[in-house]
Amino acid sequence: MPCSQITTNDGFLRRHDGALLVAVEVELPDEAAAGAPSTVGDDVCIKDCAARQDIGSDLLSLLDNPGPTADLTLIATAGSSASRSGADTASSTEEEPPAKKAKTDAGNEAGAAGGLGPVTAGSPESRRFEVHRAILAARCPYFATLFASGMADSDTRELPLPDTDPDALAALLRFMYGGELALASRHQTRTCLVLADRLLLPKAVALLREQLLSSLSPGTIMADLIWAAGPGGQEAALLRELMDFAAEVVADLPEPELKQLAAAQPALMTQLLLASVRAAKRSRS
Repeated sequence: MPCSQITTNDGFLRRHDGALLVAVEVELPDEAAAGAPSTVGDDVCIKDCAARQDIGSDLLSLLDNPGPTADLTLIATAGSSASRSGADTASSTEEEPPAKKAKTDAGNEAGAAGGLGPVTAGSPESRRFEVHRAILAARCPYFATLFASGMADSDTRELPLPDTDPDALAALLRFMYGGELALASRHQTRTCLVLADRLLLPKAVALLREQLLSSLSPGTIMADLIWAAGPGGQEAALLRELMDFAAEVVADLPEPELKQLAAAQPALMTQLLLASVRAAKRSRS
């Protein structure tokens, strides 16, 4: 394809700066993939990749069925009902592929049956999680710092986590224990991103951010914009990429949602209009 014909709609150019995107696939030799020994001086280090997978699986089993090994209970309590209802409304029209939803539902059922406790009776906004300090400290800088701080919460048996979405915490605990990150909805992806940033989990933040940006659509972009621009939103770079996408598909956005955005957040609507003008100029050049 001639360079002059490449556009952002083809997926080869990044939307916000026009940079060319190149995907590189690297295939390791069989010896390296199987964990061939590496040498440093006279020392030999043999890595068993299959053992790593087994360890992750074992830790997830320990999370699901902690038994007497758990030495800490996390109590996640969601924020105000007003903020939750707004988020739920924004995500109510978003649908996830049935396969992804089925996979996540199975994971949630396993968690509810084991260490990820069911919703407390009479308090549907809170959930208890039986966990292990050593694993959290090794995998999460937030908890490592807390446990070593000597503060009142550092050696408590029960640790309250206010303003924490229980579903988001359940997903991130599975990531900390076994590197698994399963998501039931786009709304959960956004809440996980906020919580991962708060818990100082840069790898999870990068994965969740990439998931949001790689699955943008006219049907979900308005909810993404409102979330990113709100008090719990993310960095300016993410908002800019969301805005650039919305500007390029503005003709396909539902008119009622545009009217609601103009009435509720006129400043955000102004940004969208300006971004649309810039997108139109780029398409003509």
